[in-house]
Amino acid sequence: MTARQYERPTGRRSWSDSVTMDNGSASGAQPGAWNRQQLIEWQLAEVQSIGHVGTWEFHLDPAKLVWSAETCRIIGLSKNSIDGRIETFLSLVHPDDRDAVETAIRDNRQQPRPIQLEHRIVRPDGTVRHVRVHGVPYRDESGRLVLAGTVHDITEIRQSTEELQAMSRKLLETLEAMADAFYTLDEQWRFTYLNGAAERLLRRPRHELLGKVLWDAYPDLVGSHFGAQYELAMERRQPLAFEEYYAPLQAWKDVRIYPTEEGLATYTSDITERKRLEEIEHETTERFRMVAKVTSDIIWDWDVPNDRLWWNEGMQSVFGYSEDVLSDGIDDWVSRIAPEDRERIVSGLYAAMDEGRDTWSAEYRFRREDGSYATVRDQGVFMRNADGATVNVIGSMVDITAEKQVEAERRETEARNRLQASLLDKAHDSISVSGIDGRITYWNQGAERLFGWTAAEVIGKTKAELLMLGKEYLEHAHRQLLLKGEWHGEVAKRRKDGREVMVESHLTLVRDDDGQPQRVLEIDIDITQRKHDEHAILSLAFFDPLTRLPNRRLLLDRLRHAVAATKRDGHGGALLFIDLDNFKTLNDTLGHDKGDQLLQQVARRLEARVARDSDTVARHGGDEFVIVLEDLSPDREKAALQAELVAEKLLGAFNEPFQLDEHLHHTSPSIGVALFDKDMKDIDELLKRADLAMYQAKAAGRNTIRFFDLRMQTVINARVEMEADLRRSLQSHGFTLNYQRQTDNSGHTVGAEALLRWQRPSSQQVSPSVFIPLAEETGLILQLGAWVLEAACRQLVSWDSRPETAHLTMAVNVSARQFRQPAFVDQVLHVIERTGADPRRIKLELTESLLVANIENTIDTMHALKEKGIGFALDDFGTGYSSLAYLKRLPLDQLKIDQSFVRDVLTDPNDAAIARTILGLGHTLGLDVIAEGVETANQRDFLAMHGCRAFQGYLFGRPVTAEQF
Repeated sequence: MTARQYERPTGRRSWSDSVTMDNGSASGAQPGAWNRQQLIEWQLAEVQSIGHVGTWEFHLDPAKLVWSAETCRIIGLSKNSIDGRIETFLSLVHPDDRDAVETAIRDNRQQPRPIQLEHRIVRPDGTVRHVRVHGVPYRDESGRLVLAGTVHDITEIRQSTEELQAMSRKLLETLEAMADAFYTLDEQWRFTYLNGAAERLLRRPRHELLGKVLWDAYPDLVGSHFGAQYELAMERRQPLAFEEYYAPLQAWKDVRIYPTEEGLATYTSDITERKRLEEIEHETTERFRMVAKVTSDIIWDWDVPNDRLWWNEGMQSVFGYSEDVLSDGIDDWVSRIAPEDRERIVSGLYAAMDEGRDTWSAEYRFRREDGSYATVRDQGVFMRNADGATVNVIGSMVDITAEKQVEAERRETEARNRLQASLLDKAHDSISVSGIDGRITYWNQGAERLFGWTAAEVIGKTKAELLMLGKEYLEHAHRQLLLKGEWHGEVAKRRKDGREVMVESHLTLVRDDDGQPQRVLEIDIDITQRKHDEHAILSLAFFDPLTRLPNRRLLLDRLRHAVAATKRDGHGGALLFIDLDNFKTLNDTLGHDKGDQLLQQVARRLEARVARDSDTVARHGGDEFVIVLEDLSPDREKAALQAELVAEKLLGAFNEPFQLDEHLHHTSPSIGVALFDKDMKDIDELLKRADLAMYQAKAAGRNTIRFFDLRMQTVINARVEMEADLRRSLQSHGFTLNYQRQTDNSGHTVGAEALLRWQRPSSQQVSPSVFIPLAEETGLILQLGAWVLEAACRQLVSWDSRPETAHLTMAVNVSARQFRQPAFVDQVLHVIERTGADPRRIKLELTESLLVANIENTIDTMHALKEKGIGFALDDFGTGYSSLAYLKRLPLDQLKIDQSFVRDVLTDPNDAAIARTILGLGHTLGLDVIAEGVETANQRDFLAMHGCRAFQGYLFGRPVTAEQF
């Protein structure tokens, strides 16, 4: 119950308010005067009222409670409302205290004794009062037991005590919460109180120090500065304050001593940390000055209250200002800021200061001593006092002119890089960048198109997990990249859809400024089409497009390896040369398309009969096939048997007819076999041996097999020697021309045919039928033909000087190979121009082989020479392929009946019929006809009878030299 809840009565109560007699007046008293008993009762009531102490009696039998008037007032009841029942009293006891009161009453009934207790009363108006109850048992005049006592209203006392205790607790809590150590000493220097901070400071628990003399607890204080200060404060009864380092505790103390009535009260703070910070601050200040002296930055310190601005030596080294120039405080600095930056910078500085910010920074242009401007970055830290007022601003200024220039260059570089990146995105090829760990950092649109992944899908992932089909390539490429700085090669990679794509990959290692590997630039070019084209080119280069078999080039390569392997490991081998019999007849009769079908089917049958992977089936050209058999027996005879067995299988492959569209065609092969020989010079020799054996098979009746033997080798050697002699004779002009007369039907000489003759060195003369085919085969016919033409033209010019030969024509034989040269027309005309021969007297004799192919080119060449006056004769007419459709288109002057028809014209009806037909055809086409090989007068007469007007043969003269002619 607070003081506001309890109101003491304003006036004294009269005695009659406390004690009432039965008759309404004092017993036996005169009106207006009290007797002794009344006076005592009045005095007792006054005492109770003043002391707030009431009395009570509790009669146990019968139970009855009697209260004094003061007790009724304390309880809050009127005298009239007291019914004397103990239950009435108990109902007024506070519920929390009721059990204790009931227990006390019950115990006194059982065993009367003095009681003393405190409890609370709840008045009828709801207010609560604290009471202290004392009681003692006694017996009244009749001997009955009565319990009597007093009730003391202690509400105000209780409240005062509680407030005092609260104040005491608050003071103790405050002392305990203090960061400073606080302790008190009495006049005998004994500790009477210590707070927690004092325990920590003095490093002793308070129970050890309370009551202990200061000098006994800390004998080191005796005679010290500390001890002297304590004694001075106690003696003079005046406060003292000092700072001292106390060595025993290794701590700095801030001590404040205050005299009290009891003795001394001491506040002691541990200022060791503060002293350490002060020392650090001092060292920092010194270090700051030293750093400011040696740093390249411009350090400044602005004393704001005194407007003093200090600069370090950087102001001179960077901007050229001497120490005494900037001496007028902040205005000096402001005056050197570029005018366009000044207001922004100054207002920004003061705004940061006024708004209580910790720091300020800005970039602006600052004038140097020479008048030029530098771009600087300036920043400062505000130092404020306890009131928040700025006392110092310390900062640094850095010249960032070069940095700005670098930044501008960087932005320009970034812009250029963005442009390059944009251009890279437009590149068709895949361009990507990854770290050394393989994680992708850049992925252009070309890479998206090639591999299918977007940049968002691949950035941060490794190429190994996305693109690589195998680790071998990646590891090899990485090693070469670190070793050489670049790598390129062809590799298969994986697309997003799982398909494989072939790329040409170029890797370039990018290093950082320290030369350490930093990035990998990779350019991938899709070479799928190129590889397809290469495969197609490879097929065209090494495979026959018609049969899909290896062609001559690949055959020679494999044959070269096979021969080398035979020489190396000793195994046997064989070469089979296959030529289809009568293939030309098929082309001539059914057409080349049927011939192509036959070649394709033959290729498949040959492949089916040669089952080993180590063997090769190839098309050599035309209707010729070559088979290379490897890993045969080292024994030559056994190897021959193995090769013969394969050849027999190949012959058997032709037993069944070939279905060429609607035609069934039967054909057979001629097979020549040559075994590998360790002594062979080269593979050309092996091919020649097999080719020669094949021709022996054809000569033996075809559809058969022949092996190469030494007699064939003798023929080959002879051919080789003859070829060498041909070449030597061309260089040494070892050839001559003979001339055979051509006459009319009257026997007059009208011309001559130039015939080539060759006398081998140190040997007999060689027949043209022997060396001309060899010259054709080796290509020497071109040189021979050119020499013959020029020699014949020079002889023709020589005949011009003699009347008997000036009218003669000169017939010169031209081979098909010579005639088909692109520059043949020019060669002929140059010879005529160089020799001065009359082209109208020159007649070039051509064979029917020219009509087999390129007939249009043949006609064009003939017309070109015809325009210059040169004539043409078709030699050996009737022995080869003579198409009448082409014959009529050729600008011919003469047909020449071959001597094979003339020889038996009188005995063989067929030859006679052919001769008559040729003569009739010539007359019909308006062509001259000449018969060669005429040896008897009967032959001449027969031919003349049927219209022949020109002749050549032994009957008229043998071929002779120009002198003999």
